[in-house]
Amino acid sequence: MNASELKSKAKALGADLVGVASRQAWEQLPREQNPLSIMPSCQSVIVLGRKILRGAFRGVEEGTNFSSTYGHYGANWHEFTFFPRLSFNLALILEEEGYEAVPMSGGTPAGEPGQGVADKQGNVRLDIHFLAEAAGLGSMGKGGFFLSPEYGHRQRLALILTDMPLQGEQPLKLDFCQDCRACIEACPLGAYSENPDGSYSLDQGLCAVCKNGSQPGSPLSCEPCDRLAASCGRACLVALEDKIGEKFQHAFRKRAVWQRDIDGRASVVTLQQKAARVASAPGADGRQPGCCS
Repeated sequence: MNASELKSKAKALGADLVGVASRQAWEQLPREQNPLSIMPSCQSVIVLGRKILRGAFRGVEEGTNFSSTYGHYGANWHEFTFFPRLSFNLALILEEEGYEAVPMSGGTPAGEPGQGVADKQGNVRLDIHFLAEAAGLGSMGKGGFFLSPEYGHRQRLALILTDMPLQGEQPLKLDFCQDCRACIEACPLGAYSENPDGSYSLDQGLCAVCKNGSQPGSPLSCEPCDRLAASCGRACLVALEDKIGEKFQHAFRKRAVWQRDIDGRASVVTLQQKAARVASAPGADGRQPGCCS
C-alpha cells in the first residue's frame, strides 16, 4: 500500500484531509516532542483532518446557542466520537498490512515522571500543528490558527504513527494572512501583542477567561484552548470566505457583531462600525475594510 492508496482508504472512512510527514521531516525534534520517543520504529506520521461544519458556528455567531451547536458538532463529537472510529479503523488497515500503527488524539496531556526508568520520560507531547504543516495540509496563520486551503481554520486534527514507510508531502505555505489582521482586530480583550519581528503573541490567560465563544477544550484536543468559535476565530472565518476552496451560497455574517469584555458586559458593534475601526487601525493601508468584520 502506498501513500495514495492509504489516503483513499482514509477518506472512505471519513477523513476530509489526509497528509503524511515522513521521518526526515521530524526526526531531529527534541525527544519530548518526537514521535520516535513514542514509537522507536516510526517511519511516517499520518495526519488526519475532519472539517468542522460552518453551521456548527451559527449559534455562537448569533449569540443564541453554544453547547448544542459548536460544543457538540464542532468540538466534542469530532474529538471523542468521530476521530476515534476513523483512527482505529485506519490503524486496523495498516496492521492488516503487517505494519504497526499507533492512533493518537490531537493533543497529549502533560507528561508524568518516567516511571522509574532513568532514561525515559512521561507523556511525550507531539506538536500536531507542526506535524500537520510537515504533512502538507496547510500552515499556521498570524493569529495562531492552523489554516488549510480547503477549509481555512475549520478543521480538527488527529494522528497515526506507523512503521510503514510512506512518501511524505511538501510543506504548504499559505498567504491567507498577508495584509489581514481580522482575528487580531476582532479580539475584545486585546489578547494579541505584536512582536518586534511582526509576529504576534497570544495571552492564553485572557483566552481562558474569554466569554466570546472560547471553549475550555481538553488536553486530548488539537485545540486545548479552543478559540475556533471565539470572536477571533469567527472573524478569521469571515475573512477567508473568498479565499478557501469550500464556497457557500451566502455570506456567514448576517448581522451586527456581539462581544463581551473581560467582565462579561455585552455590547454590539455594527458591521459599519467594525469596518470603520478596521479601516482606521494602524497598518490598515492596503486592506479591504470588510476583511475584519
